[in-house]
Amino acid sequence: MKQKKSILLIGLGAIGSVLFSRLVRQDYKIVCVTSLKSSKLIRKKGIRVQLTTDVSPQLHSCEVYAELPENYVFDNCIISTKSWLNEFLVDDLEKWLSPEASILLFQNGLNIEKPFLLSQRKWKITRAVTSLAALRKEKNHSIEVSIGDTFIGGINHKEEEEIQQILKILSEIGLSIEVDEDIQKKIWMKTATNSTIGPLSAITGLNNGDILKDSFLNRIVKLVIDEIVLVAPEELALTSEEIYDMIERIANQTATHKSSMLQDVESRSKTEISTLNGTIVNLAENKGIKVPLNRKLVELVNKINDENFPKELGILELRSVC
Repeated sequence: MKQKKSILLIGLGAIGSVLFSRLVRQDYKIVCVTSLKSSKLIRKKGIRVQLTTDVSPQLHSCEVYAELPENYVFDNCIISTKSWLNEFLVDDLEKWLSPEASILLFQNGLNIEKPFLLSQRKWKITRAVTSLAALRKEKNHSIEVSIGDTFIGGINHKEEEEIQQILKILSEIGLSIEVDEDIQKKIWMKTATNSTIGPLSAITGLNNGDILKDSFLNRIVKLVIDEIVLVAPEELALTSEEIYDMIERIANQTATHKSSMLQDVESRSKTEISTLNGTIVNLAENKGIKVPLNRKLVELVNKINDENFPKELGILELRSVC
């Protein structure tokens, strides 16, 4: 990524909007892609973002599309959409990006880069594992809740210049950034966080900090972690204790915050459960390992999103598993 060159930002949800605002405040040229409905609204009314340092939201104009014009081709791309969209994005990216473009994934989940790696293009894929938290109040209005820490690492490359350019940009826009040579371990640990706090908040309606305060839900968190450790690659040497410590730290940092999965359930949007607990279930099946709690969380979150499923019943079903 070359500093001050145009960047294609795909996704203007809560995190995408915060990234957009931080980038344009540092004079980066940003072109955005989002849904047709959101793009029409943002072109008409702009996009409002309130960072943690703002007294009130700042209104930005935004060059935004649902489908890019034919002559638009980028060398640099940041993706902040829900990770389940990646398999549908890859065909568009082959039109929108140069053959050796840089792609930075600000997304949750395991193996989410696979659709891009399967492309014939020689894209350089970098993952960002972040505790940046934000709340989307409206389709064109987001609030940054906390900055937290962000770790970056190459997935299919070890290019020092590439990583340093990304580091420079993200540091310049005010994020707390660190390069991690073992980004896969960070990905698994963050996945464990999203696979516990996320679905449990979606099922119960509780804010992040309240999950660990409840003795039953706290026990569920620890049991889900234990299942994830069984499935994780042995070379990562993950332990339940270090994962729980990370979850506890993030839950405390975002105690009054609604998880993105709870926000999705409340807005009747598709959640990332398939790339979180769903991927854990699939990996466990391949290894012949039973992960009943992860499987139950996938089932319950899908039920809640598909029908008027009472949270009390969801908690009862969780109790039946453990």
